[in-house]
Formats: sequence, C-alpha cells, structure tokens
Amino acid sequence: MLDIPVAPARVLFESIRHRRSQVTVTVTLYNYREVVTEALKTVLAQDLQDLDLVIVDDYSNDGGEERVLDWLHAHKERFGRSLLLRHTERQGLAAARNQGFASAATPYVFVLDADNQLYPRCVTVCLTTAQANSADAVYTILEVFGESEGVLGTDLWDPTALQTGNYIDAMALISRGAWKQVGGYRRMPANGWEDYDLWLKFAEAGLDALRVPEILCRYRKREASMLRSVTNQPETMKALQEDMRLHHPAVQLRLGPS
Repeated sequence: MLDIPVAPARVLFESIRHRRSQVTVTVTLYNYREVVTEALKTVLAQDLQDLDLVIVDDYSNDGGEERVLDWLHAHKERFGRSLLLRHTERQGLAAARNQGFASAATPYVFVLDADNQLYPRCVTVCLTTAQANSADAVYTILEVFGESEGVLGTDLWDPTALQTGNYIDAMALISRGAWKQVGGYRRMPANGWEDYDLWLKFAEAGLDALRVPEILCRYRKREASMLRSVTNQPETMKALQEDMRLHHPAVQLRLGPS
C-alpha cells in the first residue's frame, strides 16, 4: 500500500462518543456556507445508527467553517465521532478528500461534497452491499436537482467503458484499504477530475465497484459550478486530458468526463 501524505490542518472540533461505527461520512467544504448545513442535515437523517462524520474545510473564505462548527456543537450526540478540520492554506479537492480518508477511523468512508445530499437509506444500503459482496466501492443512481433535473450514475461498473470517459460521481462508499492501495486522490492540473482518476486507478488495480440500482444521492446542478466555470474551459480541458493520458495510457478520451 502507498503512503499518502496529508496537508497541515487545524482541529476546530472533535467529539468522540463511541468507536462502533463502520462508516465515516467525509464532507469536503470550500466556500459552500449557504448550502453546507443542508448537506449535513441529510447526514444527520441517515438511518444507520452508528455513524462517524469528518468535515474538511479547505481554507474557505466565506465563513463556512463557523457555520459548520455551530452545527456540530448542536448535533454531536448523533455521531460516534465528529471532527472538523481546517487546512492552514488552500490545498485543493484531492488533498481535502485525502484528509477526510486519512482522518477517518472506520473501514469505510462515504464521500460527500458540501453542496450535495443523501437520502436516509443511502449509507445503510451502500454498507450492506459492500459487506455482502466484498466490494471495494459502492455507488448509487443520482437524482439531479437545482438548476436542472434528471438522473446520473445509471451505468454499471465497467473498466473498459471508463477508458473513454467518466460516468461515476465522487459520491460513493469506498473502502479505506482500497483508497490507500491506489494511493488516494491525486493532485491534478485543475480540480474536477480527481474522482475519474481514482476510478481509473481502481480499475487498473483490479478493484471492484458495485452500483446500487436505486436513487439514494442528490447531485446539485449549478451554472456557476467548478466544472462549468473552470474544469470545462478549453485550456484546462487540454491540460487535464494530457495529464490523464500520461498517467493512464490506455485511456482514449472522447471529450472528457461529464
């Protein structure tokens, strides 16, 4: 297994009530002050009784970490362990996600960005599926909400199909052992394709991911999203595609992941 470095971070909050949890929900936060508590409420509502929560603030400048801190003080009794970390300077999405995995104390981690949401059965169903099938990762169908509506994540895990583009979101239950085996999330020329790179590394390592045929996650669509405003710009796309071909020679991208 590869050693995965983590960025310097301050502990803003930590509460430990028990160590029975099998899953940690890790929430990455950067300037999502207005919507982060909506995401956290859906974690609070999970029907899995024993659950940990780790929130990584990647040096937000909108006061989001203060809102999260207030929320954690009010709801710490819900979680076996709850933790809020804040990077000492902005590190990017890959580092924030790696921080969440490294800080978890459970065999599984569920990845949730601060603008997305979960249905109450989500973590239970994903954990049950992973344990019953010895799966390295489990993802679900996503309900798109916000500025457009629809569904994503309807396709089954197929390492060959991944070579032409990504179709699996970051929202997934992932074994910490598998995350460590592939070296975690990789820092890339720009944010936005970290999840695609991770899934390619899973495929290349022979790891297995399963799709649950239910809508259990909600993906927020915004015109001002990072993918639209930064990642999908021509120069950024070119740099990302060249980087991806360098690290994954078998990849034959069409127009890049959606």
